[in-house]
Amino acid sequence: MQTTINIQAYKRAFALATLTFFIIWAIIAIGVHLPAKSLYAPPGSPERINGAPLNWWMIQISIALGVILAFAYAYTINSIDERYGIKA
Repeated sequence: MQTTINIQAYKRAFALATLTFFIIWAIIAIGVHLPAKSLYAPPGSPERINGAPLNWWMIQISIALGVILAFAYAYTINSIDERYGIKA
């Protein structure tokens, strides 16, 4: 009976972590990446940082955040696996 409780708790923790990271990813994608595509800056516009348009920087930031999010998700899932004694 104890094993069933641990499996249910593991599934709940796994689902909560996955949902949390999915929501964060969606906020980044919708809040940063998609608006950046519509902010095309023509040459000579003032919205430039270090010679690159603002939208380029927004897209680069969203990609970097996605990579960081992937590593954070892997770390979180590994810690959940260790907490519940799951061997990979």
